[in-house]
Amino acid sequence: MDFAPTAAQRDLADAARRHLGDRFPPARVAATADHGLLDPQDWAALDRQGWLDAELGPVDLALLAEESGRALLPQPWVGTAGSALPVYQSAGLPLPGPATLVDSSDTCAAHESPDWRISGSAPGVVDAHLATELVVAATTRQGVALFGVAPSEVAVAVRDDIDPLRRYATVRMLHAPARLLADPRRTAELLPALRLRSAMLLACEAVGVADGALAEAVRYAGIRTQFGRPIGSFQAVAHQLAEAYAEIETARSLAYRAAVTLNGVGVGAVEAVACAAVAGPRAAVLACEVALQVCGGIAMTWEFGLHLRYRRALWLDAHRVTSVPPHDVLAALLLS
Repeated sequence: MDFAPTAAQRDLADAARRHLGDRFPPARVAATADHGLLDPQDWAALDRQGWLDAELGPVDLALLAEESGRALLPQPWVGTAGSALPVYQSAGLPLPGPATLVDSSDTCAAHESPDWRISGSAPGVVDAHLATELVVAATTRQGVALFGVAPSEVAVAVRDDIDPLRRYATVRMLHAPARLLADPRRTAELLPALRLRSAMLLACEAVGVADGALAEAVRYAGIRTQFGRPIGSFQAVAHQLAEAYAEIETARSLAYRAAVTLNGVGVGAVEAVACAAVAGPRAAVLACEVALQVCGGIAMTWEFGLHLRYRRALWLDAHRVTSVPPHDVLAALLLS
């Protein structure tokens, strides 16, 4: 099976890379990380570029996620496209803006009296402070359903974390007004698919983070000289770069395979996503650590910005979201 992108998909990725390069240069990404201010016009620009189009399939989204990781896109696009956008599409409703999934059916309950109200709390919600609406999974008398809740109706406690561009929050709701987006029957189909789709996009984002770190290391190895030669000509440096490259290409192949399985081609979507969810962050962490070593003392400086890639890689490695933990899936597959 050929997992290579089509010509149209390559054009999509090229256009995305140009757009992100023009709008989010490294200095602006670093300033966003330092000050935490997002320009709403940036989200509107992504929408105009087609990043939220209903026609985009999993492979298209995978390529965009990879580019977003390479640029460290300081917008909550991955979470919105991965776990919220399909809910609104299924309900036939327009996306209100950035949104995030509150996967809290074990801790949140919804009651209809006569309008829907939700009570409960959920830790570890990604980018809740940036959402225009929260997509909350809550238990009803008929089963788990998905609801839209305005952030102004809940308490959102953001915590400092390793990645200043992507932060967790605890969301607390007490009789918060909600609108029904998906009934229990539809939610039973949607929720597992959302978890897989989100995990696939995060794996692709990790590949982009890794590729960006390797590109920085290769560039530096070509211009930094020692003993009258570029340091990239020394085996100790070249072999590290080669090892990172091999890890990245393996992770990219697994990520594309996961996207293809979610596109309705092939079988074993859970296993494919689990492989990608492990390989992507692993490659990102390795590539960033190699880049830190190759770039030497300059990589330790705040201004160089490589630390932002490393922070995202560590965040991705710790997060690893699928419908079940990826290592459990792979262990079951190996032992079956």
